[in-house]
Amino acid sequence: MPATIKDVARLAGCSIKTVSRVINGEPYVTPDLQARVLAAIRDCGYTPNISARRLVKQQSYSLCVLMYPGFYQDASAVLSPIMDIGYEENYDIFIQPYYSSHARSRTKLVTLIGERRFDGYVVTPPCDADDFVADLLTTYKIPLVQINPFNTNEKIPFVAGNDDHGAYLMTEHLLELGHRRIAFLMGPRNMRTSFDRLHGYQAALQAHGLENNPALVANTEFTFDGGYTAARLLLGGYTPAERPTAIFAGNDEAAYGVLFAAQELGIVVPQQLSVCGYDDFTVSKFIWPGLTTMHQPVEHLLDLAARLLIHLVKGESVSERQMIVQPQLVLRGSTAAVPA
Repeated sequence: MPATIKDVARLAGCSIKTVSRVINGEPYVTPDLQARVLAAIRDCGYTPNISARRLVKQQSYSLCVLMYPGFYQDASAVLSPIMDIGYEENYDIFIQPYYSSHARSRTKLVTLIGERRFDGYVVTPPCDADDFVADLLTTYKIPLVQINPFNTNEKIPFVAGNDDHGAYLMTEHLLELGHRRIAFLMGPRNMRTSFDRLHGYQAALQAHGLENNPALVANTEFTFDGGYTAARLLLGGYTPAERPTAIFAGNDEAAYGVLFAAQELGIVVPQQLSVCGYDDFTVSKFIWPGLTTMHQPVEHLLDLAARLLIHLVKGESVSERQMIVQPQLVLRGSTAAVPA
């Protein structure tokens, strides 16, 4: 017959309440008594009833990350850190696919909220693009933390990168190398990062007295295929003397597509064309040439968002509810001075 909490209390020579305090990590238990209870738990082979604990506290001890499956994610880089956080804090963390504006995704989310399966949610882009998620969770008073939200709200905690400033710095780097015909690959229009990075690129050009050329801005996706197609059009639509000398892809995966297209066209990177990206995915330092990019990995944003959410779920005071993460320029082999 499995050991019960009463068996542990009897063996440790204390009350059931004391055993409960030790199991739940509560204060007011002396170190000696705590050691005695833990020894009794080991000797009995007692396992706490997690279901009963959740029922009493009306908590699931589970968190949900809403994530759009079509957006590039390095599974090992993203999932491992966030699972480690759950392990440290004794929370189960689940990944829930969510397609913005799809009726089926909305119905699923309503069901999850109605059944109170999760204590809180981390919402990643572009899941928040239509405001449905934020409106629903705030209505039911369920804690949430957004990552790079399309529309910021002073009442909703979020973690975001300073994409405008990062794109400005990257464009300025290319300008300092002598580039003047710099193409930019804009990402999906349901993501705030696409607009902020475009604005940073345009602001840097204007600061150096250069006009924004709409022909050098390609509307595409943050995908390999999107970058590849845009690069083929940009590089194939001009003579060698007129084509862009640098392409700033809105994210790293699109930059991979640019590198592939350049290789197909016989354009040598970086001697004939500089290529850079944004985000600093894990692969970016291993490809050839190594990709110059802005370091702002999604796993770092997820880490901050998950820890912030756990503080909110626990009811702990939080000094900073809206975090802006500053990117860092990472120089590798894909950018060089403009060719003579």
